[in-house]
Amino acid sequence: AVDAASPAPASTQRREKSGLVPEGGATLGSSGIYSITSTGAVRADFDFPRSGEYVLRAQAGAQQAGPDVALLELRLDGKARKVFEVRAARDSPQSCELKLHIDKGTHRLAAAFINDYYNPSAKDRNDRDRNLYVAYLDVAGPLDVPVNETPAIRRPLVILQPGNGKSVKDAATETLNLLTCRAFRRRVDPDEVDRFAGLVELVVQRGDSYERGIEVALSAILVAPQFLFRVERDTDPNDPQAKHAVGDYELASRLSYFLWSSMPDDELFSLAAKGTLHQDDVLQQQVRRMLADPKSRALAENFGSQWLNLRGLAEVSPDPQQFGSFNDELLADMRRETELFFEAVMREDRSVLSFLDGDFTFVNERLARHYGISGVAGEQFRRVSLAGTQRAGVLTQASVLTLTSNPTRTSPVKRGKWIMENILGTPPPEPPADVPLLEETQKAAPNASLREQLELHRKDPNCAVCHLQMDALGFGFENFDAIGRWRDRDGAFPIDASGTLPSGEKFAGPIELVNILKQRKAEFSRSLTEKMLTYALGRGLEFYDRCAVDEIVEELEQSDYRFSTLILEIAKSEPFRMRRGEGATP
Repeated sequence: AVDAASPAPASTQRREKSGLVPEGGATLGSSGIYSITSTGAVRADFDFPRSGEYVLRAQAGAQQAGPDVALLELRLDGKARKVFEVRAARDSPQSCELKLHIDKGTHRLAAAFINDYYNPSAKDRNDRDRNLYVAYLDVAGPLDVPVNETPAIRRPLVILQPGNGKSVKDAATETLNLLTCRAFRRRVDPDEVDRFAGLVELVVQRGDSYERGIEVALSAILVAPQFLFRVERDTDPNDPQAKHAVGDYELASRLSYFLWSSMPDDELFSLAAKGTLHQDDVLQQQVRRMLADPKSRALAENFGSQWLNLRGLAEVSPDPQQFGSFNDELLADMRRETELFFEAVMREDRSVLSFLDGDFTFVNERLARHYGISGVAGEQFRRVSLAGTQRAGVLTQASVLTLTSNPTRTSPVKRGKWIMENILGTPPPEPPADVPLLEETQKAAPNASLREQLELHRKDPNCAVCHLQMDALGFGFENFDAIGRWRDRDGAFPIDASGTLPSGEKFAGPIELVNILKQRKAEFSRSLTEKMLTYALGRGLEFYDRCAVDEIVEELEQSDYRFSTLILEIAKSEPFRMRRGEGATP
């Protein structure tokens, strides 16, 4: 980014191995290095995009023999430019480089061995044969690019040069003040910047360039704890009763990492500097602005993946014999569908209940074919209606259905458990250690359908407690196979996707079950709120967070469960805007 090798950015072209052309006694060894055992050379053509200063370089080592040191001659377009003594060994080659002004166009660079020596009768066996070894040739430049042509990344990093009465330390301080504020995501003290500016001064005193000093200082900034961690300061960190509102800079970071998974932008920094970000009206305006920004896609990708367990898709491995159409591309499509669906709910400020009953989705040709949807061609995803189909919301998307299946078959238990944990927020307890596995039931009744096998499994009172609800929820989605395709039969058995929940509600098929789940607004909105708040805070919820959750859920209900309300109320909540001491370390 800083490019300390020269004041201007320089691209490097390298030729090695088969990219070099041997001449004379040059041969390519198995290690990828050219051995020049008699007079010879290696060469390559390079493109020089503009006239200017370039560095020509050969990386070479030698085997010494005779009275002289091995010599390498750099040639450009057949003309000798400079001769180098190569004293380095083959295994630790040296750089032989030359800076030249070269005209725009294609030019041929060569490295030649010009003082071969061979004396087989020498008394010392190590003094009989002089050879040259060349690892690569490269060209760096142009070095003298005008400042207005430097890449945009470099301009904010080196904003000021020493000179015109401004010392290295002063120029570095002004340059690094901005960098350090951005890296630490807050206003910095003069002493903090002074330490980094001192590094620049030290580097220059030792004979290196100012840019090299900025590079060293930037490296130090990027390994500082204040950059690597989101530091929030407490006046009394060991007193749990010493609660206080976080500062505006800290609030800016909480917001940006919550909604963007990245640092605050200039507007957030500006409001933090003014001390107005914490004001309710300003905070609300910023949340809405940040949700509308394309960077909020990170919320869909990161929170969505965490909430819906999409990261677990990397571990699924459906049986290739049974599911030959499944591959990595389809798996990526499944995940992308769910992320785009989440983003649509967020961007359109829909009710969060749309996660359950949304009558649309996003597919490309491959995923549409998987679903049996016609009229979709190409790799690009597009929105399609699901009205009148047996799919709705995330529960019927292939990502979730595949994630909650076994490699060779569906798993009503896994699907039911997933719904209880991620949708209803009522995870079942861990099964007792002595509960028999379903596989044992399958062995006892191999000719029974999966539903019949689970009914046998539930006859054990220890199993029935959890399985009554889990199995019913899971069987509502049995029409979808282990990779999310619709089916009417499971082998020899017709699919029975009906069920009765412990609460007495009956359903026949996935859409009826989705409609039942949608009626459990309080459970779903509380579960989603708890998971979103956990994500926003970066910690698990404690008993003292319950009041905040209650308030957010109440506001959600009053706003018809709008997505923006969930985010706004989290940003305004006490857990998000305040902190307290953690207590003394035992």
